[in-house]
Amino acid sequence: MAPSTVSKEADTSHVEFGDHAQPDANEVGVVKTLVTNPKIIGLALFANLGAIMYGYDNLALSLCLSMFPFQMQFGEQQQTATGVSYIIPAYWQSLWGSLAQVATAIGALVIAAVSDRFGRKISFVLAGVFSAAGIAILYTASHPGTFLAGKMVNGISLGMAMSTGQTYVSEIAPVKIRGILLSAYAFCLNLGLLMAASISFARITIVDDSAYKLLFAVGWLWAGLLLTLSWVIPESPIHHVRKGDVETAKKCFKQIYGGSANISAILTEAVRTDREEKLLANSAKDATYLECFRRNNWRRTRIVLYCNGLSQMVGATFVANSPYFLVSAGMTPAHVALVIQVGMALGCGSMILTFFLLGKFSRRSIVLVATGICAAVFLPMGIAGCFSHNTGALWAVGCLLQVAQFVGLGPAVGPAMAIAGEVSELRLRSKTQSVGFFFNYIFSTIWNVVVPYMFNADQGNLGGKMGFIYFATSIIAVVVLFFEMPETKDMSYEQLDQLFERKVPARKFQSVVEASRIANAAQPDLKLESEV
Repeated sequence: MAPSTVSKEADTSHVEFGDHAQPDANEVGVVKTLVTNPKIIGLALFANLGAIMYGYDNLALSLCLSMFPFQMQFGEQQQTATGVSYIIPAYWQSLWGSLAQVATAIGALVIAAVSDRFGRKISFVLAGVFSAAGIAILYTASHPGTFLAGKMVNGISLGMAMSTGQTYVSEIAPVKIRGILLSAYAFCLNLGLLMAASISFARITIVDDSAYKLLFAVGWLWAGLLLTLSWVIPESPIHHVRKGDVETAKKCFKQIYGGSANISAILTEAVRTDREEKLLANSAKDATYLECFRRNNWRRTRIVLYCNGLSQMVGATFVANSPYFLVSAGMTPAHVALVIQVGMALGCGSMILTFFLLGKFSRRSIVLVATGICAAVFLPMGIAGCFSHNTGALWAVGCLLQVAQFVGLGPAVGPAMAIAGEVSELRLRSKTQSVGFFFNYIFSTIWNVVVPYMFNADQGNLGGKMGFIYFATSIIAVVVLFFEMPETKDMSYEQLDQLFERKVPARKFQSVVEASRIANAAQPDLKLESEV
């Protein structure tokens, strides 16, 4: 495909696409594809260990903040009318949250170069090594500064694991279930949150330091799984294709897909797509981060950034801080643990609902509707927050936070992460994913710094009125995503490349591809317009 023959205008009247990666992909149902590819599902779950770790780590910290032994170890003693209490200063809360996010961003950025050169398996191993070291520091820490160091080392591992995981899944998943497997990121994130809530629920009344130390010790389980299973899984075949080792790539495809799949067709498509992307970029050298911000790649990178930032726009940091916020507002720790546990269970349920929705509706529609629902949830939360001394209003805020969790980290973020994993060039995928996760953590850092100061009683004291802020951010997200985020469901990487090359508006991606499929069905001998 010669680059000079590709139209640069958004001509949507006559666009024809090849779809060689999965023969008859559009005729094979989602359920059948899932049933016939159990190994790929298992590999996707392994690749999303980073998401489980991330969800678990974030909520574990928030839950520890509400535990008296943790407050006594890391907080400052204060004399009150009812006796002695311990308060963890807002600046330590901000540092633990924000610098951990910075470290996660660094891990995501650094691992791309390692992943491109040495492969995805080595990247998973490195993530496991850093995780084991970080957990050891957290477990033995007795000073806020040491605890911060542990959070940062562990944060590096989270960035490595999550960035590598999304890249790996995007490279091994069949087109028909690629979106579902990429959105498993959000399901695993919720699963990590649920596990943290469940473990802490049984330990909320323990008065020695084992109450919170066990929460951190569980982190060694994730590190152990990464370190052991990384040697067992097959390497990403796309990595070998990029290195020119087609024979090894073929072996990896056979390991992943099994003997019943048309390996030759899948391999041919991978090689052809990689070659055409290199030609389109006129590049004979290795991909660079700078290319992610040039020409059409900048549009694709923007979409990845928007999708990665969506979780913060729909209240992820506030939800993560909800245990400490609710305890500070007057809810008992036992009630808080119960509310959070129910909320996390609902979050996992929302991801199961999301998997169903992904098979029935477009990803773009699901994200836009779910983000709009988040806005509708945050508005009454803000109103309830205006009655801060009312017990019913406090329970309303707590319950609405869990509804936001149900909608936000499920139907909103899940499909968005699927889109983020698909829109970049194959050649730039690992680097674009790293840029996306880097932005995610920098953006999260800002929210982690600001949010504790906004709701803490000794600072902004907004409490439930935080709902008004997230109502506004959710509305902004809906508007931006409407104009920028395209549909990618059931589209091959070649089709996406051509849509971006022709500068098709985001809202027209699906209609253009459907029109092309109808035209190709009527005239099967048609070739790609750019090849005529």
